[in-house]
Amino acid sequence: MNSPLSPHYYLDNFCVLLNWVTQHHHDLLTDEERNFATGFHQLDRDSQCLLVRMISRKGPWFRAHKISYAEITDQQQALDKLVEQRLISKDFPLTTEELVSLLTKPELLVLFAEQLHPYKQQSKQYLAQQLSDIYSNDSIKQQWSAWTRDQLGYCYQLNVQHINNTFMLLFFGNAHQDLTEFVLQDLGLLRYESYQVDPYHRVFKKREEIHQYQQLIQLRDHLKQANDLTALQQLLPLLPGQLSNPRLERRRARFVNQLAYQFERKGEIETALALYQQILVPPARERQIRILEKQNKLDQAWQLLRELIADPINEHELQISARIQPRLAKKMGISVKKIKREKILTQNLILARQTYADGSLMNVEEIARLHFDTAAAPCFYVENQLFNSLFGLWLWPEMFRSIDGAFAHPFQTAPLDLFEHDFQEKRELQALWQLFEKQNLAAHIKNIWQTKYGTTNHFVSWSLMDEKLLQLALNCIPAQHLEAIFKRLLFDIKINRSGLPDLIQFFPEQNNYRLIEVKGPGDRIQDNQQTWLNFFAQQGIPAEVCYVSWQ
Repeated sequence: MNSPLSPHYYLDNFCVLLNWVTQHHHDLLTDEERNFATGFHQLDRDSQCLLVRMISRKGPWFRAHKISYAEITDQQQALDKLVEQRLISKDFPLTTEELVSLLTKPELLVLFAEQLHPYKQQSKQYLAQQLSDIYSNDSIKQQWSAWTRDQLGYCYQLNVQHINNTFMLLFFGNAHQDLTEFVLQDLGLLRYESYQVDPYHRVFKKREEIHQYQQLIQLRDHLKQANDLTALQQLLPLLPGQLSNPRLERRRARFVNQLAYQFERKGEIETALALYQQILVPPARERQIRILEKQNKLDQAWQLLRELIADPINEHELQISARIQPRLAKKMGISVKKIKREKILTQNLILARQTYADGSLMNVEEIARLHFDTAAAPCFYVENQLFNSLFGLWLWPEMFRSIDGAFAHPFQTAPLDLFEHDFQEKRELQALWQLFEKQNLAAHIKNIWQTKYGTTNHFVSWSLMDEKLLQLALNCIPAQHLEAIFKRLLFDIKINRSGLPDLIQFFPEQNNYRLIEVKGPGDRIQDNQQTWLNFFAQQGIPAEVCYVSWQ
């Protein structure tokens, strides 16, 4: 049985992160960051806990009466210690807008009784606008104590969030993960694969790369706030040129796509086109084709479309090129071969509603599974989990091979570049593909299943993949079918890992199987499901759609 979380679990996690970063990235840290790490370990436990609590909350300002944690013995003493160490500030300057964000409507009416009395029945938002008009100079700041005239208690400002952000970035290798990632590990639910993380394989090798990443994050935030054309144009000179770190360059390219699309929406077509032409990351080529088509530059659009068709980067480019081609060809008077739509097998069933033991209504997929399931032909509700799990077991050795920039810390379920278009190009997959030719696939997957059982993997669902299901799958699904499915998954893992049929039924006596997509009343086939069904038909993989209606 898993033990409950320790009251200080978050502190333990932060210490793991802090120690990992100082050990593996010491050469990248500034003196300020090194001093913070050293000073943190010298704090008493209450002060450490309170600082981590504040770092983990939305800040940087915290009202004293809202700071309350049961596991901290003497909260005021901890606050005073953090102020003494200048990790937080007790009094600090605020603009009117910042002040308003920290106060309630009644508090505003107390502090600005004279100015706001005529509007006391209005909303806080309305009151805020009135204060903004009165204090229109944003450069005017006053200390918290001056604004509040010491009537509303203390407020504290966190001074080390920028340091924490850098530590988080170095640990996770990205800016969207945080300490909540550790909770499953604390509960004892996950065991992680071992892989090498050393200076050669690190995500960031130079301090300059950290600055470049953070600059891109700031640009993204500025873009979210850019409400007009002038604000967009102000971002152009801030845009860095092509970056030498491939991972950072992909992130820059994604931002360029976002920026270009906003210019496109504002009607600044030439600016958008110039930005799209700088990069290859999707949907840059698609957007160029659409713009060139609107400009009636059909020859240029057609040439770019041919390049996209010949070498699509991902599933989206593959699908969108098939949609654009007939329309553009018609405009140019070019004859193209019509895409043949594969015939998908279907069946209709009339079934009775059923309930689970607790009285809750059974879902349509489980009702259909029970209808098909027999002792001689067992049927399983697997959706995306079965083929993803088999794929993860097959790919395991290369998925967790340490390569440049793939792993940042020891608690990853997948490499950081998993969803990048060059994921497979950077791996040595030849030996894994040869397993299909040498008929060693089943032995390889079973060996990985046995030796890695319970070790977390982004693709593998251990709760589903028991020995019975694994053996049925390996006995009944031909290796060439798995090879075809794995190749399509690898082409675009992010998109193609979903949309797979709900059920699989095995026929052990014939060493055969079929896939069944279940649709209840009013439900329809989604685009990614249709794409998989078309693929199955092309590959001779047995799949069908079952439409269920109720008795």
